[in-house]
Amino acid sequence: MKKQSPLIQTIKELLKNEQVRSHYELSYYLAERGFDNVSQPQISRILNQLGAVSIKNAQGQAVYVLQRELMMPTLDTEVGELVIEVHHNEALVVVQTLPGAADIISRVLEKQSKKLHILAAIAGDDSVMILPNKIDGIDLLVKKIRQIFAVNL
Repeated sequence: MKKQSPLIQTIKELLKNEQVRSHYELSYYLAERGFDNVSQPQISRILNQLGAVSIKNAQGQAVYVLQRELMMPTLDTEVGELVIEVHHNEALVVVQTLPGAADIISRVLEKQSKKLHILAAIAGDDSVMILPNKIDGIDLLVKKIRQIFAVNL
């Protein structure tokens, strides 16, 4: 399974966790993390590729964010890249996907339902609700799902 470059992954994490207001500020954060000499055009291309947009935050400052609606899959998208997040409570697991990708992820999981001990997987547009056979194995199920789709959460 093809992984995203460390630079792209770092930019995604920064946009998720920091209030990045400019290319200059993003370049500063990247340099702090060991990505020296990333050019402004390169940052611009990556932000465009990720579907990042500038919006006003609660303080009225323009900041870059990732809009899931803009991150649509293409024919070159790997199945693992369709998964955004995997989380759970005591009874069920939810896999958040890119818009329109939940059905694909649900089918992948249902093909392995016996091995994963899944009772059912129900797909919406951008999420899959998974009902495990037994709730006492939910942590192991989440771990296996994250391994299948190479999700590091």
